[in-house]
Amino acid sequence: MELFSFGLLGLGTGAIYAIFALGLILTYRASGIINFGYGAMILFGVYQFADLRTTGVLVLPIGSIDFGSRPSVLVAFAVVLLHSALLTLVIYALCFRPVHAAPPLARVVVSVGVMLAVQALVLVRFGSVPRSVAPILPNDAVTVLGAKMPADRLYLAGIVIVLAVILGFVISRTRFGMASRGAAENEKAAVLLGYRPQRLAAINWLIAGVGGTAMGILIAPTTSLEAGTYTMLIVPALGAALIGRLSSVPWAVAGGFILGATQSMLLYITQTVPWLPQNGLKQGLPFLVIIIALIVMGNKLPGRGAAEEKLPPAPAGPMRPWLIAVGIAVLAVAIPLLSSQWRLGLITTMTASILCLSLVVLTGYVGQISLAQMSLAGVAGFTLAKIGGNSWMPFPVAMILSAGVATILGVIVSIPALRVRGLHLAVVTIAAAVAIEELIFKNPKFTGGLTGSPVAQPSLFGIELGIRGGGEFPQPVFGYLVLAVASVVAIGVALLRRSSLGRQMLAVRSSERAAAASGIDAARIKLIGATIASFLAGIGGSLMAYQQGQLSFETFSVMTSLLLVAVVYIGGISSVSGGLVAALMFSGGLVSIALDEWLGLGDYESLILAIALVAGAVMNPEGVAGMVHRLKLHRTSGTKTGAEHDSELEGISDQAPVLAGMKEA
Repeated sequence: MELFSFGLLGLGTGAIYAIFALGLILTYRASGIINFGYGAMILFGVYQFADLRTTGVLVLPIGSIDFGSRPSVLVAFAVVLLHSALLTLVIYALCFRPVHAAPPLARVVVSVGVMLAVQALVLVRFGSVPRSVAPILPNDAVTVLGAKMPADRLYLAGIVIVLAVILGFVISRTRFGMASRGAAENEKAAVLLGYRPQRLAAINWLIAGVGGTAMGILIAPTTSLEAGTYTMLIVPALGAALIGRLSSVPWAVAGGFILGATQSMLLYITQTVPWLPQNGLKQGLPFLVIIIALIVMGNKLPGRGAAEEKLPPAPAGPMRPWLIAVGIAVLAVAIPLLSSQWRLGLITTMTASILCLSLVVLTGYVGQISLAQMSLAGVAGFTLAKIGGNSWMPFPVAMILSAGVATILGVIVSIPALRVRGLHLAVVTIAAAVAIEELIFKNPKFTGGLTGSPVAQPSLFGIELGIRGGGEFPQPVFGYLVLAVASVVAIGVALLRRSSLGRQMLAVRSSERAAAASGIDAARIKLIGATIASFLAGIGGSLMAYQQGQLSFETFSVMTSLLLVAVVYIGGISSVSGGLVAALMFSGGLVSIALDEWLGLGDYESLILAIALVAGAVMNPEGVAGMVHRLKLHRTSGTKTGAEHDSELEGISDQAPVLAGMKEA
């Protein structure tokens, strides 16, 4: 009976998942975009409602409106929903409408950018102090089949079911619903029939935004209202939406309620069965659901046509050994000369370059989107904390072994990539990141809990190579260690692009079917790419562990993983130079220090990077490095012969990798 009672208590959580899933279905059907920022957008409205009811002030993205007194629930509700409608339309028009027909990576990046921007905006405007919302629906205890539960759970479940029935009718029975579905599948045909696809999409986004905010306010009294509360609920909501194949309202709602009830029962089971993990089982369930849904229904899920295969070009300019040597020499000279703060920023930048280059290999070369690289780095870091202090596991063996553990996990996470790619693979990897964070990073036996895990400093042949020790912090010798590793990784990734394996990777990225026709085993190439990228992420995570000394799981949170993708995309995800540019913008890197020291904008770093990410993905999908390469090519094209010009164009053409792979095969 107690297990059944816990299942009923999960109806409130299930209502959240169900309404989020409905919003995701609406936006995906309308524009082919999975809105990872949906939860953060709702969270902003819920915070507005909480503050408006307690202080009488409506906090806006910029500025605020003082009502003079606390408005009633209905007035506050109406005001917040009006603002939600305006905010949703602005975000759609500025961020999502320009990329509705863009490649999947651009859509994923814009969606992640909106998520990061709104999340950062919530922290800037409302702070990190949790809020509480007074009950809106009746919450007296009621008895259902012998189990007691708050009445508001039943009201929430009933409201969601009514909304689902109405939405299902609108989608399947009305002219607007059928026009929206038709416009999503074939915009040209919709235009010929007199419809305006973008207007239809905007209306769908408006319904999703306002409806989600309304339900978020009603649900707020039943859950903890913190900065990250609603944002990461997007993962179980995606699980529910995938149960409905991103199109079926009844199945998505049923999936949401089943997920919520099952998670609640798992919570009870973990409390009564001592040997089960106390953390992670509940949060890992959506990941399992997503994996099963994508593997079983991967080919049946709706797509958006040929745009699914396009990615920014991967330029292959000539390697200049003298320039590489000069760059390394300049950094080597700068390390002991910089002040402590700037030296630490340079070390962070060099460490981040390894993490960024792991994404260059996996996404830029192989075409596999990953939102879990920092999670893999964290696994390596905490593994190093466990084994690095043992005398029988010295540096660098401990670092390599830790990276190997991350590699094994990375390959396991990449297995779904053998069947899915693009948007669906992004869903898998963000779910994996959440599962790793909850199951591993929040397990105090592995990470040390709130106190963190100490990491023994590296030494080799009696020489101390750690960041601490002596009279300086950070020690220049640690900077030289990071410089050496980062240089080897950067040169190795550049050589990989020019190798036979690199050409096959680009062939798979450009067209799996064409690559397979030329004799390339696409599955093998994907797994090799995931292996290399995961190992590099593990090396980067190990160096971060050495740098921090006392490792905390917050360093490798899901948000940090998303921020990593953001900065790499801004820099240029398809080239080594793009990865190096991206490392400058990593949190704690040189750009962060410059924003704080020169402009006093350190508190707005995440918001600035997120806005830059969205703007970059919309206006310049190739990133900084790709833009510079094209400008350089444009300037020199007039002075080259036709053969030389064609040869250089081949380095950035999407078709060149296929031809090169076929030739190699």
